[in-house]
Amino acid sequence: MEDMEDAQPDSMQEILKVAYLKDGSELEDALRSHWRTHLMELIPPGDNPRQLKHDAGEIRRVLLKPLEVFIAGTEQVTEKFASLKKDDLPSFLCNRSFRSGEPTYSCRDCAVDSTCVLCIECFKKSAHQNHRYKISSSSGGGYCDCGDPEAWKKDFACALHQPPSDLGDLIFDLKDAIVRVPDDVANRFKAVIKYALIYVYQVLTFRDAVPLPGDLSCPEVADDPFPFVTVLYNDEVHTYDGVIATLSLTLECSPDDALEYATVVDHEGRTPVKFASQAECKRVKKFVEQNSKRPQPLRLDVVPTCAFAHQVFALHVMKWVQDLAETCEGFKALVCTVCQEVSPTGGDADMISVFLLEDVRLWKAARKACHSLFMSTFLTFNDAKIRFSSQLARLYPQLMADFITDDHDHSDSCTSLTVQLFTVPTVARTLFERKLVDPIIKTLVAVCRGRVNDQGMLSFERVTATQPSAAVHFKRALFVLYDARYLLNTVPTADQWTEALRVGFLGLFDRFLEIMVMMEGMDHHTRRTQSHVEYESDWEPAFNMQLRIGSIIDLLQQWCASDDLLLGTCMEKLMVAALNALGVVDKVERKVVAGQSFTCLEYDVATQVVSVHHPVIRLLAGLVVHGLAKTTALELFGAKMTAAARLRNCARELLEFPLRTMVLVAQASAGMWRRNGYALANQIFFYHQPRCREEMLDKDIVMMQSCAAVMPPDSFLIAMLDKFGLVPWADETFDATPVRAEDDSIRQVMCLAEEFLNGLIVLVGERFYPNVGRVTLDDCLKNEIIHQLCKESMSYPELLKFLPEQEAKEAALDDLIKEVATFKKPSPTSKGTFELKPELNERYNMFFYHYTRTEHSKAEDTQRKRRKKAGEEVVFPPPCPPEFTDAFSNIIHLLDCDVFIHLLNLTLRRALISHPRSFSEGQLIRMLYLVGYGLHEEKRQCSSGSSSFPFKFVEKAADAGVFMTLRELRSRPENEAYKSLVEWMLRFHEDLTTAKVEVMDTSEEAGFASAEKTGTEEGSSVGEDDVEEKKKRSAARRERIMQQMQKAQQSFATQNEGDLQAIALPDDGAARMSVVHGSEQKERIVALGPDRTLHHVEDDSDEKHTCILCSESHAVGLTSDAFVAVAYVQRSTVLSQEDRKQFAARFVAPNKPPSSLKELCQSLLGDQSQFFLGDTLSCAPHVSSCGHLLHLKCWKTYFESVLARERRRSIRLRTNNGSFDVNKSEFRCPLCSRLCNAAMPFCPKPLVQKESSGSVAPSVNDVITGLRTLMKVTPEKFVEGPDHSFIMLEDRLTELQRSTRKNAEAMSNGPLWDLLQKATSATDRLQGIDMKSAEIVSPSYAEAIRNFDSQVYQLTMNATTVDEGRSVGMNWSACSYSIQSIETCLRSEKKSLLGSFSSRQFMCLKSLIRATSWSSAAYDPKVLAEYALRLYAGLLEPNSHLSQLSDDKLFEMDAFALLVNLTCAFPWLPWRGDMWSPAFSDALLCRPPGSDVFDHSLLSTVYVLHVLQTLVFLPENPAGSSPPFTTRETEIEPGLRIAYGRFHGGKPVPADLELRVRHAVWPFLRCAAIFYHFLTGMAAPKSLRKENQNVNDEYDDLMSYLALPRSFTEFLSSNPSLGTLGSEWVASMESALSHDVANLLGRHPRPVPTFAPLPRDYTDIIHLASQYSGCKIESDERRSQAFCLMCGEMLCSQSMCCQFKLDTQTVGACTYHSMTCGGGTGLFLRVRDNQILLLHGSNKGCFVSSPYVDAYGEPDPFLRRGNPLQLSQERLDQILRHYLHHDIADEVSHAMDQNGSLASLEWFHF
Repeated sequence: MEDMEDAQPDSMQEILKVAYLKDGSELEDALRSHWRTHLMELIPPGDNPRQLKHDAGEIRRVLLKPLEVFIAGTEQVTEKFASLKKDDLPSFLCNRSFRSGEPTYSCRDCAVDSTCVLCIECFKKSAHQNHRYKISSSSGGGYCDCGDPEAWKKDFACALHQPPSDLGDLIFDLKDAIVRVPDDVANRFKAVIKYALIYVYQVLTFRDAVPLPGDLSCPEVADDPFPFVTVLYNDEVHTYDGVIATLSLTLECSPDDALEYATVVDHEGRTPVKFASQAECKRVKKFVEQNSKRPQPLRLDVVPTCAFAHQVFALHVMKWVQDLAETCEGFKALVCTVCQEVSPTGGDADMISVFLLEDVRLWKAARKACHSLFMSTFLTFNDAKIRFSSQLARLYPQLMADFITDDHDHSDSCTSLTVQLFTVPTVARTLFERKLVDPIIKTLVAVCRGRVNDQGMLSFERVTATQPSAAVHFKRALFVLYDARYLLNTVPTADQWTEALRVGFLGLFDRFLEIMVMMEGMDHHTRRTQSHVEYESDWEPAFNMQLRIGSIIDLLQQWCASDDLLLGTCMEKLMVAALNALGVVDKVERKVVAGQSFTCLEYDVATQVVSVHHPVIRLLAGLVVHGLAKTTALELFGAKMTAAARLRNCARELLEFPLRTMVLVAQASAGMWRRNGYALANQIFFYHQPRCREEMLDKDIVMMQSCAAVMPPDSFLIAMLDKFGLVPWADETFDATPVRAEDDSIRQVMCLAEEFLNGLIVLVGERFYPNVGRVTLDDCLKNEIIHQLCKESMSYPELLKFLPEQEAKEAALDDLIKEVATFKKPSPTSKGTFELKPELNERYNMFFYHYTRTEHSKAEDTQRKRRKKAGEEVVFPPPCPPEFTDAFSNIIHLLDCDVFIHLLNLTLRRALISHPRSFSEGQLIRMLYLVGYGLHEEKRQCSSGSSSFPFKFVEKAADAGVFMTLRELRSRPENEAYKSLVEWMLRFHEDLTTAKVEVMDTSEEAGFASAEKTGTEEGSSVGEDDVEEKKKRSAARRERIMQQMQKAQQSFATQNEGDLQAIALPDDGAARMSVVHGSEQKERIVALGPDRTLHHVEDDSDEKHTCILCSESHAVGLTSDAFVAVAYVQRSTVLSQEDRKQFAARFVAPNKPPSSLKELCQSLLGDQSQFFLGDTLSCAPHVSSCGHLLHLKCWKTYFESVLARERRRSIRLRTNNGSFDVNKSEFRCPLCSRLCNAAMPFCPKPLVQKESSGSVAPSVNDVITGLRTLMKVTPEKFVEGPDHSFIMLEDRLTELQRSTRKNAEAMSNGPLWDLLQKATSATDRLQGIDMKSAEIVSPSYAEAIRNFDSQVYQLTMNATTVDEGRSVGMNWSACSYSIQSIETCLRSEKKSLLGSFSSRQFMCLKSLIRATSWSSAAYDPKVLAEYALRLYAGLLEPNSHLSQLSDDKLFEMDAFALLVNLTCAFPWLPWRGDMWSPAFSDALLCRPPGSDVFDHSLLSTVYVLHVLQTLVFLPENPAGSSPPFTTRETEIEPGLRIAYGRFHGGKPVPADLELRVRHAVWPFLRCAAIFYHFLTGMAAPKSLRKENQNVNDEYDDLMSYLALPRSFTEFLSSNPSLGTLGSEWVASMESALSHDVANLLGRHPRPVPTFAPLPRDYTDIIHLASQYSGCKIESDERRSQAFCLMCGEMLCSQSMCCQFKLDTQTVGACTYHSMTCGGGTGLFLRVRDNQILLLHGSNKGCFVSSPYVDAYGEPDPFLRRGNPLQLSQERLDQILRHYLHHDIADEVSHAMDQNGSLASLEWFHF
């Protein structure tokens, strides 16, 4: 092989030269022969297809490198290609291909459309970074548009691609690039590329039924064991689990192997699953197909191994051609030329066509290779781009038909290339001019025709199990609409229109009109009056199509409006289609109202067919607005006429459909369509929703306004009344009939009347539509924003939800919002909101037509509150609307026509009747609103002086007596609902009549108005007098009260004169009292030791506690029923000081990862026979609690009921409660619903007694000396067990005790030993309490203690049994770790140490520390004695045979955990001679700590050890210039200086060493203070209850509280035993430090845990995720990366590529990482989703908001809005607080409980 590799390139080059000079066909033969010969050596088959690997570099060197030498014509290929690049055509297009997940940027100000994007490098070098831009995450396959002038309105190039100013034309063609390549190189390149692409086509399109061409067949090998291969292909039908199960069964492989097969298939599109003989491969294929029939069999092919190798190599050839084309622009042009000129099949079809047509039959990787090659070459040149687009458009029907029947995603199809081509304006216009757009839309038309029913309408039946494909095919066909939108995105300007462009557009318009005609009237309904519908119709597909086509309709309107010829033609077509849809009207009826008549079309909405889908009439409405705005005549129906004239001829018919829809909505509101079910209700709901209303509701209103503008106003109102069925209601005799019992018909009439008036308000008052009112698009959007903010203050995303999508995408949206609202900045607990500016509240329209009923009430309540708060009058008159345009100015005459005046007068007169039959207050308020609009119009006409169309509303209303009726209504007492509105109307009218003196015809009305005004003034004067009188009375009352109080004070002073004089001390007495008070404040409080201040112990023995279940209250005592506090136990790594990445990496390959959760827990926590918490705090058990108490028996009953309920649930519903798992002992607190899994005993405080009078307490020195003597035991007293641990034998224990007594006596340690043997309070602690004695202790306490200690071990280790040897240290360490966790939280939040506990923290610490002190009752005394001996021996005699701790391990133990363990284990040392006698064997002893001199000695010892630890781990140069405390001049203590020098090899001692040591031991002292505070109940000094404490503030007080001396050196000198012990520790550590200093330095002081650093800009982390290469599967697909907040590792999330086996379950990368990095808790930032993923365990999780927010402080999940995102430190700190408080598990549980959909997710796959 090596010889071949060395000799082949030269010989192959000569062969190619000779073949090329002879004939082109010989060149092809030479290439194929060379490839065929060496292919199988480079891509060999194998017995295990999963391990089939090949060296891509070697393949390119052997098979493709000779071709490069041949093309270059020289061995110096690199230099040759560099010279070509130097002489190349200058190209300023970036054209960078986006990988999946890469960030993309689109400028809202400059981009032609949303598909124009930049890569991160171009964006950061462009001017767009200072514009309003949008970010998104690429799905892969797109290209950067930097340098393309057609993609940008301005600033089309960044600094990297900016062309010179003198370059001229920036658009280059193929010939411009080809001429720069030497002819000989060009010819050789074309020849090689031609035959290479032909080869690629032949091998990629190879089928198993067709043999390979003879010149590609590989040489036969005798006895070849792998002549054939079974290839599995991807589909989007089968699930991962289904494929894995099938392959595991059929291939007899493990689930892991099957998972790998499935993952490769999903990423690459195919994978080999079996290399064998042909018969064996076919057997495997048949077996797999038989076991995967549902919903369809898996697709497999059996192909020769040689053919498979050729296909693998063909992909390398495609990539090589693409890389070679990047050499220079000329090579790209030559590739384009070859693809256009060469036909691989020998026919007329060129390379482009055959590859596109074969696309559907290729697998995913082959498709992507082809697409990438074409896009990287053809997009560079304008003519090549147009040629490729034209060919794609010609083949589009066939390509789309193939895509519809295919099952791959749209992004994998060649039809997805349209987004790169059809969005180019020149390409789109060229396709229109060449009439190539029509075939594109015909594809959708053909599919729609197949879904048409007998009435010619689209019909969407419900999808059944037997016909699921029809709906799927139609959904895939709708992708045509995306392509149509791409083509229509850029509207031509007036100078760009040509006749060919018009013809091409009309072809597209006709096709869309055909589709809309099919949609006209679809999904119709007929009112049900007798019975309810039997089944709900499927209404969603129709609305989905409406949503898809909505943006197309808007673009069609823009194209039509840009050209008058098109506008007229399209209006004509739409009018004909609309009239045809209405059909021939054969029933008409003449209606008369108020003396006016109109011939109405007879159609009853309540009894006949009706639909909400009328796209034809709505598109016509959009064009009519533009047509009416034109002053010139349009070409309509072959004649020149204005749009108004044409519309006037058919206005009655065009009004019909929108009016029917309005009536349908009104009748549904009146409850007339209740029996039609939810289908119609949902349609009406979405009819009003922002996503649909722009093309539905708004267009219906515009169409009705257009008709009202050209129709006589009386006729228009009569037509409305007739359709609403209110013509009888409009008659004065309607109420004259006898009043019958109230029935539905009367209520319906009243409701319909209100809806009729509401519709009239909308028609008259809603003018915020361009060309209807004199407004712009910005004005319309501002009006919408104002009315949404009238409901309530909203955050930015909430506001966007209520805006139509097209409006929400406007670049000026942010500016418009700022114009009308002020932004209230967010806080960590509240979101930022926009509040409407106060001066804009007057723009509030109570009957705004986009309000729903709920929103109407909400807005009214909000406005009422705002106006009351501002002290304004609470009245909501109609705001002054903008003026109608000239074309729509006739609409205002609806208010002064005879019919309306009649209805107004009739409604007002009915309001005066006591019990009108058909009147409601809603009618009156709406009618008053219309009156207000009439007054506004009258005022506008008066101000403008216009009289072309005189508006006479006031005159006609006055003649009808309207205003007199209003005055009469105002005087009625029962008019509170509308009194303020009536008064506003009258004031407005009076002001208007004053301004219009010329219209006052009679002096009587003037006199009446004057009298009315005088009466008002008199009433106002009376009101002012009343106010003054009230003020005087209030002042007099206050004066009387003050006089009474003064008299009472004088009387009290007279009666108590002597006492008051005694209180009045002289100045010196006051000073003395002040001194006494100050001394009390400064009194020292000591928590433990001989000097403890017992009078400061807080006695809570009489404090009563209540069970939250049975409500029984009593004090906590050993003889009473045991209380338990519900708690949650979990593994924690929150305080870990290790490198998280390295820590988690230990559990991943290449090391064999644990295969079970139990093994993983043992690896995390260590597998020693005893558990010791290390100084790094890598992983430890943590206990938290809400503090709610229950009786033990009540808790057991409650948990059993929860367990029974969940078991019934699993049987009945076949599902478990996802929020908690009873199999893991989880439940919820009955009171607060906090997640719990344990019951922590709430024990009484250990008894703290005074020492006997006259006794001398042993000193620290005595205690330490005695303890060290006790540990000096000969090794003969122990027997070594099989696990190399010393096992104490019962018959040796007595001898052990005797020997220790002898050793103690020999050391003359009399004081300590005598004290231990006397019957003093100290021995009470050592003698213990028998927990089995019912007279002393309730049996429930012993049970509660045992249960809790077992729960801690089992939950931490994921075990079902308890190892007592490890459980002892684990339970005591759980207490120490939980205390350190709370202390860290307090320190991070700068809260006081002993005065800022939350109620949960206080009860948790109180319960946990007391439970720990009594926990010895849960263990065998022998286990406790062994643990105590080993622990003390490790501390005091590390070289003893008892010790399990080596010299260096002692320094790596956590000091505070060691203190807690020593304190709890001290009573179990073998102090007494009879403690192992049979009398004690049946007793269950508990020996709680006593905070006496012994505990003080232990604290002192551990303090010395911790100081030495800090000196070992103290870094030479701490972070920052100075420590976080005040430096002061002081001499370094000799003890610290000597120890530091010995640890650090004589290096210079830092000047601030003592202060740095203080800072390092500060957390230890704080934790010790918490422990002894709750253990003893000793009151906390005031200095430890202050906020914002630091080392300087707390250190001395902590040392005083703990009875520790301030001077370390003096402390050691006064206790020689401690000094000697410390010297031994120092000596034992020196050897360990010599080789492991680097790993030990820097642990103290421990920093507060923080998250891994995150970049400020969100796109930086998107870019980081796109570059991630740690996936197990090599692929460009990165579906969803997750960033671990705890360690900063990037992982695959919810992907099958990176799976791990854990027990019987396969878990995802994030789940497994959370087990290792977080001990079972995970916090991940899902990069592409911009969400935080919280995981707890393997089956629970939830999503919370990301810390990355936009300028408004709002997160953007899934980057839907695309605003620039920056890191919010406040949000990140809030997440960190939850993490530090260990609240993630509870937060996840509550989220899953509140959101049921979370429980259905397979969290173990994340």
